[in-house]
Amino acid sequence: MIFSKLDAATYPFISLASRLVKELEESLGLNAILSPDSEVLRRSVERIREAVYSRATSVYKRDLEVEVLSHPVALILIKHMNNKRLVNVYAEAEKNRVLANLLKESQEKLATLAIDGFNWHVKREGDFLFVRFDDYLKTSVNMLDAYWKLVNRRLVKGYVELSRRDFSRLLAEAYRTRILEKVNQVEDVQVPSTLKSVIEELEREFQGVLPKVDVSATYVGEYVPSAFPACILKLLEEAEQGKNLSHMARFTLATFLLSIGKTPEELLDLFRKMPDFDESKTLYHLRHIAGEIGSRKKYTPPSCATLRTFGLCVANDELCQKVKHPLTYYSKKLKSLKRGELGKRAK
Repeated sequence: MIFSKLDAATYPFISLASRLVKELEESLGLNAILSPDSEVLRRSVERIREAVYSRATSVYKRDLEVEVLSHPVALILIKHMNNKRLVNVYAEAEKNRVLANLLKESQEKLATLAIDGFNWHVKREGDFLFVRFDDYLKTSVNMLDAYWKLVNRRLVKGYVELSRRDFSRLLAEAYRTRILEKVNQVEDVQVPSTLKSVIEELEREFQGVLPKVDVSATYVGEYVPSAFPACILKLLEEAEQGKNLSHMARFTLATFLLSIGKTPEELLDLFRKMPDFDESKTLYHLRHIAGEIGSRKKYTPPSCATLRTFGLCVANDELCQKVKHPLTYYSKKLKSLKRGELGKRAK
């Protein structure tokens, strides 16, 4: 099977992707690729942001050469940010995208991708794919669910039997592991001084998103819109009107509502009004943010500082000036409303 440039963009782990990166780097030059006005740099930054806010990256089909180069450049940027949490988030997001595509592939193509990309020993028989037990163990060791333990698998002459879906999941996990290894192996490329400002800007941006916030101090399992901060009310109104919200706006709204007790399923109807709504993808992202799948880590809304950076802050009252996080605002405002209600009853 001959791979195409689209395959190289979709599956960065295949040998064609590596060859294309090398050829393009030689013809364009690293300085041009990393220049501030480079389309590759723009796409690389976008790719990282997709990982952080959508939990899955996309494939930029308009220019496949840009897409092929954007993955290694994204790894260089992540390497220089030196944020282990970001590395894990990016690897998981890339895995999610690759898995969604692998699930659509034929048995033959899955086998070829595994052989070419990871040198797996693969056989095909009937509806099943078989991977040699040592290749299986190298990847499944990172999959902690008992479902993946070798003792729970059918072993035939040294080969592990897998359904097409399970084979795809194993292959996507192998890609995630490779990304983690690649970031550690990425050479300390001397990036242009102009690129350092891009890296610093991303570091500031993600500082309010990636660290875990002490949810125990701010979690309120009540849905009281009158206590919402103005930024959340505005996003909620725009979502209900069916406006096409940015990645950051969607992430903020989803994490806030999930943090106060809403479920991913309950939020589906809200996001259903978006012009690019896809039910299965949206539910997957919501469940990932809620910590139900994937890394199992629940995300909280960005800080007020981050919301200001993205132009999403619409502070319009005194309390907004005193807090640093939307959940803190909600908790304090809710308590204030309850005190007011109790005061009315006492009269």
